[in-house]
Amino acid sequence: MSIVRSIIAAGWMGLALLSGAAGAAGLEKPKISIAVGGSISQMNKIAYFIALNKKYFEDEGLTVDSTAFSSGTAALQAVVAGGADIGEGAYEHMLRLQSKGQDLTCITVFGRYPGNVLAVRAAKADSIKGVKDLKGKKIGISAPGASTQNFVAQLLERAGVNWKDASFISIGTGPSAVAAIRTGTELDAIVNLDPAITSLTDAKEVVVLVDSRNAEGSQIAFGGPYLADCLYARTDFIKANPNTSQAVSNALVRAMQWLKTASIDDIIASVPAEYYKADEALYRKSLQQNLSAFQWDGIVTPEAAKNVLATISVMEPALKSASLDIPRTYDNSLVERALKKYGPAAKH
Repeated sequence: MSIVRSIIAAGWMGLALLSGAAGAAGLEKPKISIAVGGSISQMNKIAYFIALNKKYFEDEGLTVDSTAFSSGTAALQAVVAGGADIGEGAYEHMLRLQSKGQDLTCITVFGRYPGNVLAVRAAKADSIKGVKDLKGKKIGISAPGASTQNFVAQLLERAGVNWKDASFISIGTGPSAVAAIRTGTELDAIVNLDPAITSLTDAKEVVVLVDSRNAEGSQIAFGGPYLADCLYARTDFIKANPNTSQAVSNALVRAMQWLKTASIDDIIASVPAEYYKADEALYRKSLQQNLSAFQWDGIVTPEAAKNVLATISVMEPALKSASLDIPRTYDNSLVERALKKYGPAAKH
């Protein structure tokens, strides 16, 4: 009887291997390179690092060369120049590049809240009670033109303050941002992401004014839904490699579906120890603060895309008059097919 079971098991294993090989054979490009905009361990990349670390790309027949670049802009340049097949970064890049004649399409948007937090130095909280009070003040941002600056610029404009009436100082993200508050006195406020913000709020060194790490805060910040990080590629790459692009989307959608029910302990167990070993308590709390941004289906709405355009147009007014084909900047059909495979109604 045990021999029969062994034969049957071997048969099933053979079928599984043949199925995997057939799936891989259907990929136009089974080996792909992904240019990541910043450290993969950043909170805004949770869904991506889960897909990578849990080998969801490999399950789709893909071999991925994932390379971290110094910034989202550097990763974008690699994709546009053909040095990478796919980029990881902010959806807003699709809009900017299209206005410049470069066609890029999001394969899957996996972040719906940008995670930027505007906070005022605790010592200044009595005099800076709202966004309008930042007129003439010094605000720390990650870098000029970065999402942190776009975030606070549109908040100022919506509060009736010209964004140019504030001063912006580049302080980076992570430890350098925390140090800018702790060692300097020139900053009145800061816009940054986790874990820097959680570190500063836990130490009561800053007071949060606007928080886009969750649905309520994003509604306040943007007046509606928003789009943050995605995996994207040149539109001609997607057209030439439809099965490969679908496999990429499948991996990300599967990661988002997993994150819907995953606990913080589940996530910690699924990532390399170097992501959190410096301060596991801080990492855990940061995960909790940002997790809801990735617990969704990934379907892009026109309203969310338009809110992104409205935000970046504050600092780039030429975008307001640009003739953009916004639906061409994302492809919901890839996500819809992935959901049929990995959505809640799918059989696993």
